[in-house]
Amino acid sequence: MSQQEVPGDEGLSMGEAVEDSHGGATASLHEAHKVKKAVESNVKAIENRIRFFQREEEKIWRDLEEVRRQAATIEEGRSRTLEKKLADRTIQQARSLALDQNRQRAAVQKQAGVEQRKKNQFTQMREKQLQGQEQRRISQEISRQKKMNDAQVRLQNSERAVAMQRQQLEARLKVNQERAMRIERLKEQHDTDRIQAEREVEEVESKLPALEAQEMECLQRLQNSRIVTQSVLEELESSLGARSAVTNLLRQKQRQQADLGFDSQDLGSPAGGISTGGYAERPVTR
Repeated sequence: MSQQEVPGDEGLSMGEAVEDSHGGATASLHEAHKVKKAVESNVKAIENRIRFFQREEEKIWRDLEEVRRQAATIEEGRSRTLEKKLADRTIQQARSLALDQNRQRAAVQKQAGVEQRKKNQFTQMREKQLQGQEQRRISQEISRQKKMNDAQVRLQNSERAVAMQRQQLEARLKVNQERAMRIERLKEQHDTDRIQAEREVEEVESKLPALEAQEMECLQRLQNSRIVTQSVLEELESSLGARSAVTNLLRQKQRQQADLGFDSQDLGSPAGGISTGGYAERPVTR
């Protein structure tokens, strides 16, 4: 459709004026998009780096814990194998010693039996003659041996009672000493755990201001980006009209971001297991 030209050498037609205005608005829109994309890219990159560093740190700690458990398992297996070998060797030596002793005892008993049979053959005749005297002597010997045995038993009982009392006293003293040492170790361990816990709390508290400042900086950047987007949208509506294709496109993207839940209120209020820094709270371990 043709436009009516304004008379004069330096005048411009109305069509050219509209085209120039449309071109300037398009350039401002592109600049706003570039600024918005640059800011969002920086925010997203910083957040990604923060999450990447946290994941790497957790991975390193998990690997260290796994290596520690495997080393403890290997060391325990080695100790058990060594103990088993020592026990088997001790049992084998005890069996060999008992077998040798049994053989020697059997040889001695066999020799004693042979000698005893020879003596019985030589003394059989004399035993019949001396049987009466031998019986009297045996009776006296039995009586004397019985008295000696009774005295020996009484002495052994007395010694056993004294030894048991001494063992009981030593056991009580040892239990008291072990109890005192265990209480002292528990006190030292408690103090050490308390100091370590205080240090961990101080370390965590020292990191909170930096994280909160970083979170506020990211939130401020995001809000500034939204303010810039809203300003650009208003400028486009005033210059191109509320029904312009560019204005509708920018408004649609802004609505999509609002539908996805990226409002400033959602960013400022943590929900359900999310800390103020935007990350899941990590359980404190000792």
